[in-house]
Amino acid sequence: MHELSHIILDHDPSQLILSVDGQIGMRSFDAKQEDEANWLGWTLLLPRPALMHCIHSGRSTAQIAIDYNVSEDLVKYRTGITGVQRQSRARR
Repeated sequence: MHELSHIILDHDPSQLILSVDGQIGMRSFDAKQEDEANWLGWTLLLPRPALMHCIHSGRSTAQIAIDYNVSEDLVKYRTGITGVQRQSRARR
């Protein structure tokens, strides 16, 4: 999803930088583009409405991670950053 996000966001591709003798190669790095691709990628993997549904139906962090094939860390992050955790507590 991260790489797909670069395409969706129409990011410029990184550039390959070679040493004079061509033996060593490096790629350029744009931190802003990487952050944007991470954010969109995580959102595509676990959208807020899907997360809301899972939380309200009582699924555990582990079960959501299994269902969406993501890490438990991503589930915890998305639950906190989207406000779903706070909204779920207020609803109870």
